[in-house]
Formats: sequence, C-alpha cells, structure tokens
Amino acid sequence: MHNQILYNIGLALVILYLFMGIDDFIWDIYTSFKIVVRKNKDIDLNKVSNTPCKLLAVTIAAWHEENVLEDVVGNFVRSTIYPKSMYHIFLGVYPNDIATIDVARRLAAKYDNVHVIINCLPGPTSKAQNINYVIKQIFEFEKDKNWIFSSFTVHDSEDVVHPYELKVTNYLIEKYPALQFPVFPIIYKPTFKNFFKTITTGTYADEFAENHFLVMTNRNNAEAFVPSAGTGFALSRQVVESFNGEDILENGSLTEDYKLSLTLYQQKYKLYYVLEKIPRVTDDYKIVWDYIATRSIFPNTFKAAVRQKTRWITGITMQSLKFMDIFKSKGMSFVGKYSLYKDQKAKFGNLLAFVGYPVFIYFLISLFVDLPTIYPKYTFSWYMCLIVTAFMIERQIFRAIAIYNIYGKRSTFFACLFPPIIPFRIVWGNVINFTSTIKAYKRKYFGDPKPKNKQDKAKQLSKNTRQLKWDKTDHSFLSENVLIKYHRKIGDILLENKFICPKELQRYLNDIELSGKKTPLGEYLINAGIITEDELLICIADTLNKVYLKTHDFSEYNITGLKNVFSEDDLHGYNIIPIIKTDNALIVAISVHTPFNIVEAIQIKYNIKIEICFASISSIHNGLILFDKDTMKTGESSPSLQLFNLNIINYEQVLLIKNTAYSLLINEWDAISLCGIDIFKIQKSLLKQPLIV
Repeated sequence: MHNQILYNIGLALVILYLFMGIDDFIWDIYTSFKIVVRKNKDIDLNKVSNTPCKLLAVTIAAWHEENVLEDVVGNFVRSTIYPKSMYHIFLGVYPNDIATIDVARRLAAKYDNVHVIINCLPGPTSKAQNINYVIKQIFEFEKDKNWIFSSFTVHDSEDVVHPYELKVTNYLIEKYPALQFPVFPIIYKPTFKNFFKTITTGTYADEFAENHFLVMTNRNNAEAFVPSAGTGFALSRQVVESFNGEDILENGSLTEDYKLSLTLYQQKYKLYYVLEKIPRVTDDYKIVWDYIATRSIFPNTFKAAVRQKTRWITGITMQSLKFMDIFKSKGMSFVGKYSLYKDQKAKFGNLLAFVGYPVFIYFLISLFVDLPTIYPKYTFSWYMCLIVTAFMIERQIFRAIAIYNIYGKRSTFFACLFPPIIPFRIVWGNVINFTSTIKAYKRKYFGDPKPKNKQDKAKQLSKNTRQLKWDKTDHSFLSENVLIKYHRKIGDILLENKFICPKELQRYLNDIELSGKKTPLGEYLINAGIITEDELLICIADTLNKVYLKTHDFSEYNITGLKNVFSEDDLHGYNIIPIIKTDNALIVAISVHTPFNIVEAIQIKYNIKIEICFASISSIHNGLILFDKDTMKTGESSPSLQLFNLNIINYEQVLLIKNTAYSLLINEWDAISLCGIDIFKIQKSLLKQPLIV
C-alpha cells in the first residue's frame, strides 16, 4: 500500500517534470540548428567607426545613489569611445534626495554632456515614472538646443557600460527600432576558498550567461519575443515618437522594461539583440574576444537576491500578462507565443525544480540502498525518470557552453561540475528562485508586508489598492584600478580600424614580450613599418576621446584672426596650428610630431587654455603655409562655424560635421542635419537673417 502511494507520487512528479521539460528540450534542439551564436555577422567594426556620429541620449534613474553615481558616470565618460558632444547623459533624481542631487550637479559641472533632471514628484516613485519624466524633459532640452536625438538608451546607476556600446548603437539604430545589449554580472575569480562566499553572485552569473548568451540570441534568430533586460536598452526616435507624448514605460509595473518590450513586439517593432564580440589587447600582451555588454555587480546575499528576484518574477509572470493572454494574442507567430509561455511557466517551474531535488536524491540512493523504491526498475515511471534526467543533463550542458564562452573554464567547472549532476550553484540558484516565487505569490495576493513603524508606513503605498512600489536594489561599484581594465588601448583601436589583423598583432605583441623591453606598442609598430604615423594618430585620438581631422584644407576654418596668437617659431617648431577660438579656450591641431608636454608649456607661456585635436603632419604644413602668406582670404564662415558662433553647437561638433562632409562628399548642411541638428527650426525661429547656404 505504502509502496503504491510512493509510486503514484513519483509517477505524478515525473510526468510533471516531463511536461515542463520536453518543450525546453525541443526548443534547444530547434534553435541549435539555427545559428546559436552569430560571429560578428551583423557588424563590421570598420563600418561602425566610419558611420557618422548622431546625437544619442542616455537616461539613468537614481534614488539614493550618491555612493556610486559619480564613479559610474565618470567611468562612462572616460571610457566611452564616442565623441562627448554627441552623447548626453540625463540623470533623473528626486527633490527629496539631496545627497544624490549634489553628486549629480557636481557631475554636470564637470562634464558638459551630463545634465540633471529633478523629478516633479518626491521619491521614490518608480523607475518607470522616473525615466518617463526624464524623456519628457529630454524633448524640452531638444527644443532649447534645436537638436534631435536619434536614440534613447536606458542604463542603471551601477552599470559598467562597454566603451563601444554607443558606437554600435549609432550604427545599428538606423536599421532596428530597438536594441538590447547583453548584461553579464561581474564576479570574483572563483576558487575553492571563496566558492561559498560568492555563491549567490555566482548563480546570477550562471543564469545571465545562459539567458544572454543562448536564450536571447536564439529568440532573436527565431524571431520570437526578445525581452528587454532593463539596462543597455536603446529605443530609436521612431519608437519614442510613436507614443505621441504619452508615457513610454508603464508606471505601475515592477518590470516596466519587460512590459515595454512586449508592447513593441505586439506592435511589430523588432527588438534586436546585440550579441557581438570584438578583439582587444590585455595588459599581459594577449588578444582576447570581448563581448559588447553591460557589466554590473549583482547582490551577493540570499536576502538581497530574493528581494530582487521577487520583483522580477512578480513583474514578468504576474503583472505583464496572463496565460490566457498568450493564446488570445492575434497576429503573433507560434514561436512568439511559445517564448511568452516560457516566461510565464517560470512561476511554476521554479517551485517544481526545488521539490524535485529530494525526490531525485531519494531515487539515486534507492539504487544502492534497500529502500522502498519510488521508481522501480523497468517500470513506466523509471523510464520516464531516465528521460527527465537526460533533459536535466542536457540543460546543464547548454548552460556550461554559455558559461564557458562568457566566463571561461574555471567558472564552468564551479558552476556545472562541482559536484557533477547536482552542482551546488545550480541547487542554490533554485533555492533562491523557489523562495522568490513564493514571495512573489504572497506579494501579488496579499500586497507588501505591513510597516513596522510610522516611517515605513509613510513610505508604503495603500494596501487596499494593492499598488506595488519601486523595490530598489542597493548598489556598489568597482575601484579605479579594476575599471581601467575596461578602457580601450592603442591595440584595440588598431584592430577596430583594421590597420592590423589579430594574428599579426598577436605576433608583434609576443615579440615585445619576449624582448623584455616593454616598448610601447605604437612606437614598436611605427619603427617596424607596420603602421603609418597617421594610423597611429587616429588610434591615439580615439583613446584620448579627441577628434582626428580628415580634411587637408584649413582655409575652411577661417583662421585669419588666429595668425598672431602664437609666434611663428612656435608654430613651425612644434607643428601646431590654431583653428577655432572659443570663449575660454583655443582649439589647436597637433600632429604625431608634436610632443604632448609642449601643449602644457604653451598654455603657460601664452596664458591661454588649449584644447587639442589631431591632424596629419601634411595637413599641419598646409595650414602653416596659409599663415605664411602675406594676404589671407577671410571669406564667409562655413555653416558649422555659423552655428558655432550662435552657440548652437560646440567646437567638437564643428570638427565632426566637417569630417562627415569630407568623408561622405556631401555639403555641410546635409552633414549638420545627419548629425541631428534641426536646421529648419533654426532657420525659422532663431535667426533674423537666414544662414548662408
């Protein structure tokens, strides 16, 4: 009798597991025949770099982020390989968060492309409300500046943003209405000593590696529903304008990003998942492949992880849609509906996975110890158990492939083979997911816990309305010596521009390492005749976030009035030429033959602040010939200089516009419009006299 009851329980469970797992197995096999991982199929870094820069907006919502915001934004600005004047960061803060406001204002004072948006409501509201308000203020900012942003990127206040993200966004946003870059947790190098100390963060790394390396890619390739990750998420102007001024994100949702991506999918907007990797040079002279992904520090305590995942499970599986909504959806493909079903079944699968462990352990023990058998050999349930076990191993193999590609062999061992069959990290991850799912059900049906004191009561929204508040995760950030590893170097830019191929560069790096002299890479390649001085200069300009001038004609800069700023000896001796005068600085073009320490010496000598750009030595000589002439044509200002004189664009934008016109063989007005300057509105509303065309 007892054996029969035990058998029936085991049979019921194994059928449930089979039902929950068979579709995952079929999906894995189906998508394996699709291209599981695209190897730079859609982007060519050289094309990315040569795409004219458009104005891009970045939003960051911040509530009590005074501890990390300055480091996050500072690293963003220092590491991003995209002209500072062509991307602008908008920090959404609250009027009752003075500490964060102070940090945000300090950043805005330090960086011209950082702006503070103080919410119209006291915080915390919700991340959705914060971002919605910021986007509305960006449109007001556009009206004031007569600019047009091509994309709107959402980032979190703890993100390490990849240096190439904005470059790739600038390239792909012309083709796709929305982009999602991968998100990979930052983890410590796993060892036996720190394994249990970092096990919670390790479960995040395992899950994100699997989801963002395989699952999201396969969904994208199968044209299924690709959800947003809430950060590293870019919307084109077309999508933002389609909301006609209404809120883009749903204010009452805990996972507003998922809800938005679902809305876009239902409206036939394709969210393109950007899994791309690029070569880069490490500090130890090795070439590795680096994914263009957002890196973040995730919670490393059970309590914090459960709190965050409770919010995710509640928002995705209990707020965004219901099971019946999947089947009612019209005009949606089968794979689209199936991908939604996979998201929804997590709230059941998380519970079932946890229950299965004691049953599976009991089954294994019963094979070697005389216990009442839950799955008698060669019975129907026994065969079903073998199939389910095969499914489980198959899922671990796929997870191992993903973890290996993102984190390497060591992490794969600790994630999937320590111990084999039932690894600790997978079990611990399922414990977190089980607890989070239970709490999500409780939160859905009973609301937030009752406040313990008056202060908590004031913060809690009305229980009767069952509204869910912004459940923010506390954040930390990396130290400067770690962040520097994410910054690009000369070798990275050489590879990006295809001045040298990875195999050749690796050979030269090996030669440098063997020599023991630690010769700077650029100097070594120049001396060996591998690259030209101008190619090196282009790379230096990118690493320093400066503009390399492509034109050889300085007459278009109308430099007449700058002839006597420097002495003739200094101009020719240092190969420098002043090209633009701002209110507080002089913009000077220098070449590879100009010693960097000379710039500081000239600033002191002439008591003037200098900003540099780069140009070839032949261009510098052509400009100096203009200075040497007895008479110089003054002429009319070029269109970009007219806008500069009207304070509509800055000097860097002038240089970029001229580069775009030169590269594409178009006139400056077309280049100005291409960059995102609303010339028609300028003509209509700002000028008493029409611009010279």
